[in-house]
Amino acid sequence: MTDFFMKIIEQAGEKLVAACDKEILDVELLSNGVKIKASSKFYGNELVTEKEFLDAIKCCTSANVIGTKIVKLLVKNRIIHEEAILWMENPANKKDKIGHAILIT
Repeated sequence: MTDFFMKIIEQAGEKLVAACDKEILDVELLSNGVKIKASSKFYGNELVTEKEFLDAIKCCTSANVIGTKIVKLLVKNRIIHEEAILWMENPANKKDKIGHAILIT
């Protein structure tokens, strides 16, 4: 079973789900020369299952997800389209591409 780190942020009637693959939490990634860190401050430190993550996505107003497993799960469940994914480079392994997507409902 795949687990993800997830954090739900609620403000002014909006609900943002921030989630990432557990393997990339606190890893620095590279996108067109810009470094992006999947920090626990933003993505949280609570581990959730695929089901818990998908249940949260169904009632959010927006989501910010990062990680190959999590974006593939959203594509598989027809929540996002493959063309909506930004593929970033993992500086630790240049062959390793990590997906990032933003969802607005």
